[in-house]
Amino acid sequence: MEWFLIAIKQIILGISLAAPVGPINIEMIKRGLTKGFWASWLVGLGGMTADILFMLLILIGLTPFVQMQAVTVALYATGFVMLTFIGFQSMKQAVSRSFSVDINTPPAKRDKSFFTGFFIALMNPLNIVFWFGVFGSSLSESLQSQTWLSVFFHSFFIIFGIILWNLNIASSIHFTRKFITPKLFRLITLGAGFLLFLFGCQFGFKCVSLLMG
Repeated sequence: MEWFLIAIKQIILGISLAAPVGPINIEMIKRGLTKGFWASWLVGLGGMTADILFMLLILIGLTPFVQMQAVTVALYATGFVMLTFIGFQSMKQAVSRSFSVDINTPPAKRDKSFFTGFFIALMNPLNIVFWFGVFGSSLSESLQSQTWLSVFFHSFFIIFGIILWNLNIASSIHFTRKFITPKLFRLITLGAGFLLFLFGCQFGFKCVSLLMG
């Protein structure tokens, strides 16, 4: 019973980590509306792959390296470039006269969605702060009183919670996209691109602040 309660707690933690509106969720919604379930799911899968990579790096002891100021500045700069570019491209697509979405076209299973999600999560400083700051510190304390098997158990259910949330987004978008008009498609794509652009600008501002400080 105790292990079950711990598993539920870690699943809720994973959902709580994935649920706040951020670059990954926005990109999942945008891809889901324009390309269907698989594109949305692959973005989330790419983001989860980056999360698993972070966990592995923490386990081998790279937390102090990632917390160095020079590395943090580089991550903010990369996040700025990536998100502003993706956001700008989305806004450009939305205002284009050739913008169109055919919801009757079978969703493509093979595109760049996985790598887009992977690199957004990999270069997102907020994501890195959680894994190497919050989770890394918690892991260091846990290893003093728990076994590696127990730590793996906790980590697995955090990832499982993220999987559940991403499936929720991809499925919800898949079943509601047919009810959205082309004009609303355009507005959502424009809004999603603008939000991604704002996230990128926020990272750029923090990068400059660190350099000036």
